[in-house]
Amino acid sequence: MRTPSVFVSSAVVLAATSSLAAAGFTGFTTARTVLSNGNIQYKIFANSNNVGLPTGQSWVFLNAYSHTTVSGTMNAVHQDFLTADGEVGTWQAGASVSAADRDFDSWVAATGTYGSDTALDPNFNPSTGSSIPALAGWYDGTPAVNNLVDSSSMSFMVAQIVRAPTASLYIGRLELTYKASGTAVGIFGNGTFVIPGIPAPGAVALAGLAGLTGRRRR
Repeated sequence: MRTPSVFVSSAVVLAATSSLAAAGFTGFTTARTVLSNGNIQYKIFANSNNVGLPTGQSWVFLNAYSHTTVSGTMNAVHQDFLTADGEVGTWQAGASVSAADRDFDSWVAATGTYGSDTALDPNFNPSTGSSIPALAGWYDGTPAVNNLVDSSSMSFMVAQIVRAPTASLYIGRLELTYKASGTAVGIFGNGTFVIPGIPAPGAVALAGLAGLTGRRRR
């Protein structure tokens, strides 16, 4: 049985409210689900509004990059074919994970969902392990297909991170690029995301200060 909930940290609230007047990206939110094996699944969503979006067009996600750790340790859990062979699990979504294990594995996404169309950039090295490497990024490996931001939720999933229930609070920062459909002008955004857990000393105060987002046009 899986118990879903949506976690909105003070950092996320600040991110959302500080960017209401800006076009596009407004910040990250985290959806939390308790899995049947006791681990916790966190889906990281990039959120947007329609301010500045031309009528009849949609936001298109292009890539995420320059991941950095603000506080804590990610301690992600993998459950894919590599771990089944006794190796370190991979962040690459695709054929490395069975459909039955997909919810229990950690992976990144540039298509809004699980799939092999997400490619890792050269900074994603190593592509395995319990943490997304410093400055790592990922992008759409099929650029001919637009990855549209959902028009009803105005959100786009960029990662799924599974952790043990005893894992500590983690705060990360991520840059992203998106555009309006039918255009070639990239817009750059950045913000923090928060994965709840057992807080380390001072981490709660840091989380309250972490939620600044920004955007700029190329």
